[in-house]
Amino acid sequence: MKDAIRVLHTADLHIGVQNYGRIDSKKGLHTRLLDFLDTFDSLIGYAIDADVDVVLISGDIFKNREPSVTEQREFAIRIKRLSDRGINVYIIVGNHDIQNASHKATSVEIHNVLKLPGVYVRRSPKIDILDTKRGLLQIVALPYMSPNVIDAEGSTIEELSMDMRNKLCDIVDELRERTNDRLPTILMSHYSVTGAVAGSERTIMFGREITLPISCLSKEEFDYVALGHIHKHQVLGENPPIIYSGSMDRVDFNEEREAKGFVLATVARGQCEYEFIELSTRAFKTIDIEIVHEDPYAQIEKTIKSIDLEDTIVRLRLKIKSQDLAKLKEADVYRLLRSRAFYVTGIEKDIIWDRSHLRHPGITERMDMGEAVEEYIKKREEYRDVKTDLLDRHNSLLDQLRGVDSL
Repeated sequence: MKDAIRVLHTADLHIGVQNYGRIDSKKGLHTRLLDFLDTFDSLIGYAIDADVDVVLISGDIFKNREPSVTEQREFAIRIKRLSDRGINVYIIVGNHDIQNASHKATSVEIHNVLKLPGVYVRRSPKIDILDTKRGLLQIVALPYMSPNVIDAEGSTIEELSMDMRNKLCDIVDELRERTNDRLPTILMSHYSVTGAVAGSERTIMFGREITLPISCLSKEEFDYVALGHIHKHQVLGENPPIIYSGSMDRVDFNEEREAKGFVLATVARGQCEYEFIELSTRAFKTIDIEIVHEDPYAQIEKTIKSIDLEDTIVRLRLKIKSQDLAKLKEADVYRLLRSRAFYVTGIEKDIIWDRSHLRHPGITERMDMGEAVEEYIKKREEYRDVKTDLLDRHNSLLDQLRGVDSL
């Protein structure tokens, strides 16, 4: 498209996630932090090579609101790299970024103070006009805001949620009415939207997720809607495109089968083309095995050796009979997995207990204890030669018990 502005849209970086990993002995950093930084480097390299005009980050920069100084340093290094190449960076805060107290600064607002060329951080609704290499781009920011900032009213959870939803939509309407209708315009937001398929990320707000209707975002003033908060990449609308970029790396096994990457869009007034660019990230793999072999380890070994687990985070889920547990050789299974995978989260066992010895099919709930024992003895082949003696002994014991009860 002629005069179109090239935009890279990402979100939910979650720098600082440290599950399923260990400290790298050479670099002194957690391997999962290195994973996320390596993926971010790939994204930045693509942005530079593709000569994009602006990188949009739709919230949740860090894992939590108080990232370590190392995590902040590593993020700043990468933002400066984009700024030094003349690429604008526009960031809105997400629910993981904000402090409990509304007057406290977020961890990413330091970039407003540093005033790196072309770098913007917004924690409240705002309109900005960016001067990019290919022309002016208008951004409408709807960052995540805590409920006390929205000042919702209502006597029930449902009423509070609905009032917050309505107030957020009113904010969007107020902003769009003030936009310059001659400029290409992008709305950025960090909220759930009706119809989106949730990934692993779930936020509790008054016990309920705030969900914006599509109609709140689908406005002719917007040429592209860049969403964050839900980790699964998805397109919710086409006119304008309403898109979750998804997170750039996998957080847990709920995202095992999700493609990870970012959206590359070319935006002009009234026009937008986009594509999802998948990144190569560390794989998660669940191995499910139902033990049917008389040698459980042999069956597990054969299955594991048939799967490429290099550089993969793995969990093993077994369905196994209780009588086979002793033959599992669990320590050997762990050694096998660790020799082939990057990291093993554990072995989960769904144990099938053999309860056949606890209940005879001829015994019913209507029988008393004496009748149930007699039925059990009569039907057991191994008791055939001593059946009469067992029944006599059983009856004698019952007589003794009755005698005790009658005292």
